[in-house]
Amino acid sequence: MAKLFLFGIGGTGSRVIRSLTMLLAAGVQLPNCDRVVPIIIDPDAHNGDMNRTVNMLKSYQQIYSRLGQREDGFFHTNISTLSSISADTNGGVKDTFVFDFGGINQSFRQYLSYDQLSIDSKGLVELLFTQDNLESPLTIGFRGSPNVGSVVLNKVVDSPEIRFFADNFQAGDRVFFVSSIFGGTGAAGFPLLLKNLKDPNTRLSNARYLRDALTGAVTVMPYFALQSEDNSIIDSNSFLTKTKAALSYYEHNLQGLDALYYLADTPDTPYENQPGGTAQRNKAHLIELLAALSIVDFMQYPDAELRNGGPHFHEYGLGVDTQELNFSHLPDESRELIAKQLTQFLYFTRYHKQHLPTDKAPYHDNLNLDYAMRNEPIFKELNNFLHSPEFGVDEWLRELSQNRRAFRPFDLTTDDFNAMIAGKPVEKKWNDFFNKGLSQNYFLNQLNDAAKSIQEPDNFKKLLALFDRVTDKAFEEKVKVV
Repeated sequence: MAKLFLFGIGGTGSRVIRSLTMLLAAGVQLPNCDRVVPIIIDPDAHNGDMNRTVNMLKSYQQIYSRLGQREDGFFHTNISTLSSISADTNGGVKDTFVFDFGGINQSFRQYLSYDQLSIDSKGLVELLFTQDNLESPLTIGFRGSPNVGSVVLNKVVDSPEIRFFADNFQAGDRVFFVSSIFGGTGAAGFPLLLKNLKDPNTRLSNARYLRDALTGAVTVMPYFALQSEDNSIIDSNSFLTKTKAALSYYEHNLQGLDALYYLADTPDTPYENQPGGTAQRNKAHLIELLAALSIVDFMQYPDAELRNGGPHFHEYGLGVDTQELNFSHLPDESRELIAKQLTQFLYFTRYHKQHLPTDKAPYHDNLNLDYAMRNEPIFKELNNFLHSPEFGVDEWLRELSQNRRAFRPFDLTTDDFNAMIAGKPVEKKWNDFFNKGLSQNYFLNQLNDAAKSIQEPDNFKKLLALFDRVTDKAFEEKVKVV
């Protein structure tokens, strides 16, 4: 049972995991592993990006638990918390997707016990850290200061979570790191964790498995800017300088890495300058979706190919520099990975919202959906995952379409299934009364037919199987290719 341990470090790590979860919910395949174990590392316990990703992961987990293991289809990939990979936790690891920092309610000065240091040690600290660094409250993370992060994140290496991770690491498991290079948490956390996991003198158990494990990472360079504020410690004008400094360090200090993916974009319309907390909630971005695809790409490589001639370095380029992208702008390889699955998922999401609650049809009666959608918790959870204004599919697609570099594969303003794929309308034959392309009646007839052949007593499992089959047929018959 091979596992992918996915370390999402800092705000960018959380946002990329959000996009990956959407792809997996849509049915995108993640080969060479049986489950994904996200481990989000962010000392800012109230970070808006992190918390909505965690809420979405919990929702996905509930849906997967009801559906069970399957080879394909919506929600077929197992996403697990760290503690759930083994029954033997000894109570030391919480059942959560987030590393437990235990609530760091102090400044960096207090964390260092600065007042108890010798005069010489204080002098060294003042040489390495500014007064802003020392007075910075750690409750909202490292505020773009990797020098602070590299000290505090050493706590992670000796934590019960990392020991539990190592205790349960097996031959064949893989590791992947997601981080930005221009902030504080990600820039510090990625090289620190990699170094310690690959350390030949580590005291962690299963050290040989950890050293030999195929390991990849995506390092996200600047792709957004922040509004300038006189009182803010984070200045996006310094992002490029920080990136250059970090890259020069990475060049010689990333031993044990088999594949490294680089991503960047011209900074977008500046986001509101929020150093942390609940207000730090950026819109989903194309770069984060592409970073999620780097994880899929890494998992597609056979072991032998990754081990031969590495480390392997990857960049991503678009064929044309345009501000509004749809599926046609993606390279063939990317389009083949996600276009069909996301289209099917959109059809399901839109039908679920527009028609499922009011359908009057045999399939609907067979599943007792009038009662189930009002009363059964798992049906409410599905509605939450698809339509939550905080983290749902609708919201994710809407956010992707709102950046200056907008990803708009779908027209989210139309109720016409024939016109939902941007640049690829489904052909309707007006001289054929019975061929109206994709309509509610088309889906209704297909759902009724499929319900007769899918022998599944569980109404929730059958509902998902129905829509997976029907949307697949709709794509193959009516869309064919995007």
